[in-house]
Amino acid sequence: MAALILIIIALAAFAVSWAVTNALVTVLRKHMMDQPTSRSSHIVPTPRGGGLGIIAGLAAGLVAACFLSAPVPPWRLLAGTALMAAVGFADDRVRGLPATVRLLLQFAAAALVVVPAERFSLFPLPPPLDFSVGPFALPLALLWVVGVTNVYNFLDGIDGYAATQGLIGGAAIALADLSGPLAPAALALAGACAGFLIHNWHPAKVFMGDVGAAALGFFFAAVPFHLPGARQSDMILLVALALWFFLTDGIYTFIRRLIRGEKVWQAHRSHLYQRLVISGLRHDQVVIRIALASAFLAGGAALGIAHRCAGGMWGILLCATLLFVTLLLWTLRRERSLRNAA
Repeated sequence: MAALILIIIALAAFAVSWAVTNALVTVLRKHMMDQPTSRSSHIVPTPRGGGLGIIAGLAAGLVAACFLSAPVPPWRLLAGTALMAAVGFADDRVRGLPATVRLLLQFAAAALVVVPAERFSLFPLPPPLDFSVGPFALPLALLWVVGVTNVYNFLDGIDGYAATQGLIGGAAIALADLSGPLAPAALALAGACAGFLIHNWHPAKVFMGDVGAAALGFFFAAVPFHLPGARQSDMILLVALALWFFLTDGIYTFIRRLIRGEKVWQAHRSHLYQRLVISGLRHDQVVIRIALASAFLAGGAALGIAHRCAGGMWGILLCATLLFVTLLLWTLRRERSLRNAA
């Protein structure tokens, strides 16, 4: 696919996302303000729901792709993403949508994409651990989509974090599938996140809200099922590595709270990135450091999958493990220093 076409798609998404988010800031200040609480990482009331700008940017990029005769995702993926955005907006607006309702709608959106898709047959790890999943393919796919949707939403807690992750993840998918059907939509998403990030960088003028975070998480988790079954496992692994710090922080914190007997469904400030902010770091200091490591993993994974290099992918997985351990130890060291100073 011509590089110029992909650049135009990304720029269209960027421009529309920036403009729509800029216009939304004033409107959202009147209707959807996020007031700080004891569980918040911000101290100034800030409008939420700015993820509508990302949705608008993604739509603009896809329209540009249509005009330029570039491939676009199937309607099921777009409908599922739109449904998650609508559910997220409703939750942003009323701040009390029942968890069971959200979960049922998430599974419905996941089924809309996964059930008609060709089944992936191999567990998403490099050889020799790419064993057959057999009849578990469908339930694993549904749990993957719903799980990533929720983790992405949970990890949207400090300025610029989720938008930066969206930018990196979209660029990685495009790099891995540069001449395939995913590149235009992935670059449209990356461009939309970049346009929003200008308004969301610390100190943020607007928050993404569930409308953006839930839609982004769903899109990333569901987009591999747009590929043939033989390639789905590779793309799932790429998405997992591109979202590595979101997924590992979410899983680690969930298990830690479960062991400590905490109510895991309640809002909290226990994620590693939140603990780093509590330790005295600014939002942008945390985001930049994690983003650099995330870009390294996402870029390496994209190249490894594009060239089908199993050894390289195992190397990236080893680096990913070491980087998460480094993030954990860095957090613990800063907390220990804070306690000693107190």
